[in-house]
Amino acid sequence: MQSNTSDVIVIGGGAMGTATAFELVKRGRSVRLFEQFSIGHDLGSSHGYSRIIRRAYYEHPDYVPFVDRAYELWRELEKTVAESLLAVTGIIEIGAPESPLLKGSLLSCQLHAIAHESLDAAQIRARFPQFQVPDFMRGVWQKDAGILAVERCILAFRLAAKNAGAMLHEEEEVLSIEPQKSGVAIATRRGRYTAPNVIVCAGSWAGRMLADLNLPLCVTRQPLGFFTPKKRELFELGTFPLFLMELDGRSFYGFPFFGVDYMKVASHTHGKIVTPDTVDRSFSAADESELRDFLDAHIPEAGGRLSFGKICLYTNTPDSDFILDAHPKHPNILIAAGFSGHGFKFASVVGETMAELCVAGKTRHKIDRFALGRFG
Repeated sequence: MQSNTSDVIVIGGGAMGTATAFELVKRGRSVRLFEQFSIGHDLGSSHGYSRIIRRAYYEHPDYVPFVDRAYELWRELEKTVAESLLAVTGIIEIGAPESPLLKGSLLSCQLHAIAHESLDAAQIRARFPQFQVPDFMRGVWQKDAGILAVERCILAFRLAAKNAGAMLHEEEEVLSIEPQKSGVAIATRRGRYTAPNVIVCAGSWAGRMLADLNLPLCVTRQPLGFFTPKKRELFELGTFPLFLMELDGRSFYGFPFFGVDYMKVASHTHGKIVTPDTVDRSFSAADESELRDFLDAHIPEAGGRLSFGKICLYTNTPDSDFILDAHPKHPNILIAAGFSGHGFKFASVVGETMAELCVAGKTRHKIDRFALGRFG
């Protein structure tokens, strides 16, 4: 067993881990990044061709400055790797006037002066005839929203981090984290590694990796469906918008053609509670039925043949806010976890935040709401 030392060890090579590794090497730190699978795999939360990025943040207005910085850093990453990763398309958010989706989006727009339009049901149907919405529903159109190419983003961070000097340990699972007087040691089947600091970005495996903390994380199974629309021309990029729709306590979201020539739709409502090691990743007839019922009722021209489906994982906290903090007993172990199905868009700024916390012990970003202590 060999012993290897670096300034920082990052555990997890998904969106948050690769972004964090890149931001650390930019700051002159030597970094080892450990991923139990290959970077860009489809077994966690960061796959499926596309993710939404949006400024009118219904979850809470505090997220808006965070996502604004994320936009800037995504654009910087595009320049670094000379690749387009973010396409601005606009988004229509649809719900009852008193729904958390609409109330929250409008509040963020008002507090942060975000350009938007409020639409009634007739205006939604006129502008986007693909939708069938009841007369009582309303919409918020926000032009700055867009689509991130999820797998390409992770591979871009991987390339940028490697080119800047990060040491990548793919297909190397971390088996233990051992705090020591002078730093932290980790063990894998290939060796033992030490560093003054460790950052855990282990996604749905974070709870197991930090079992001593008993983190309040709940992993859920989330099906993604890719449909061949009945009228394909209605769902091309630039014709069909991104959307979020909340109805009768359930939420769905979807995309125009992006990455593949299929319309993607998924439920944002939390699915079955699972573990990442035992989840059924096969896309079932019940998964298709749930998504098809929604399409038939509200976007009927989209509900043609199912081309394929995928399973994504959400790692949820009780309040759906993130965890960005230090281990309460070992401050040189930092934690980025619990992204609750809406974290990917923030990967670029989460990387910056974790790197700043590691290097300087503080960050420019307002992250009080992400403190681990809020759970007691």
